Amino acid sequence: MPQLRTVIRLVGVAGLLGLLVVIMLGGGRPLEAGVQAPATSGTTIDGEDFDLKRWEGHVVVVNIWATWCGPCLIELPEFADAAWRWNNEGVRFVGLAVDSPPADIPRVIERFQVPYPIVPINGRTQGAWNATSIPSTFIVKADGTVAWSVRGAIHGHELDEILHEVTGRPTPAARPAPAMPAAPASP
Repeated sequence: MPQLRTVIRLVGVAGLLGLLVVIMLGGGRPLEAGVQAPATSGTTIDGEDFDLKRWEGHVVVVNIWATWCGPCLIELPEFADAAWRWNNEGVRFVGLAVDSPPADIPRVIERFQVPYPIVPINGRTQGAWNATSIPSTFIVKADGTVAWSVRGAIHGHELDEILHEVTGRPTPAARPAPAMPAAPASP
């Protein structure tokens, strides 16, 4: 009998560890394609009103992230770069920062030069998106329905491929690097 209890405990622990790995690594889709994107509104870190409905007619990338999330911080520069490049193609980006200290958000945004609005959200908004892990990213079509979603970090080239599929537009060229200052003239 003690051996049976040990086996049952080991199976239970292994199952819980497996579930934890799935949760930690993300995977799966937070919302299925074709469902209406959740109503999302709030105040950006710049004090502006934000309402996702105002962006109907545009493809929108919604990224749910946190300042303390390592994978979020790894993908953030690639999202910032994609936002610069895709803006002229009518694609809009918004970051929904969950469970992040308010003082940390502007520092992260400045560090990575994020050009799009960031809206601090609560767990209810996160739940509406079914974002059970972060980062979670969604592509919302111009009609307000979800075209694609993923749990876990993605790379910029993956985002470009998906935006190309959703918009039907070619992937924009990389934004030019900032100009280097001219060297001072020799006396």
